Amino acid sequence: MRVNWEPNQNMVDQAEQLAERKSASQEALQHAADQFEALFLYYLLSEMRKTVPDNDLLGDRRGEKLFQSMLDQEIADHSVKAQSIGLAKLIYEQMSRYVADDE
Repeated sequence: MRVNWEPNQNMVDQAEQLAERKSASQEALQHAADQFEALFLYYLLSEMRKTVPDNDLLGDRRGEKLFQSMLDQEIADHSVKAQSIGLAKLIYEQMSRYVADDE
């Protein structure tokens, strides 16, 4: 990664800009870590839902089960984007050591 020094720019500002820049492989790693966390949350939600006993009051529930599966997926995706549980951050921190800078 090449860094150009500009005398008019504050060194703290330069350091913050460098910290915010990520290479393409680092961004891909972040995306993969987010996807893994979403998958983990999806399975967590679906397994938790299995512990609730079924009720045949409304008859056949295939449509409801399909909807609940899609709802669990959306909840997991939204949870990662809005408020992560921290799993993606830990994965990224551990794996970023092995990802080279492209720039």
